Amino acid sequence: MIEFRLSTHSMTERSMVEVWRDGIFVASIYEHEEGVRLVSKHYDGVEHDATYPPSVLIKLGK
Repeated sequence: MIEFRLSTHSMTERSMVEVWRDGIFVASIYEHEEGVRLVSKHYDGVEHDATYPPSVLIKLGK
């Protein structure tokens, strides 16, 4: 099960979203000067969806 939690970035003290899978932290999502940054050591693949608006699916492994 994927769960999203609101949190505060430890260095910038700004809001961020934590991504948890089955109770294990797998990624963080936060603002970046050029957009949005997704940080994880669990990347397992990226798919680009040909939809409007364009989207990206980033798969997270265990």
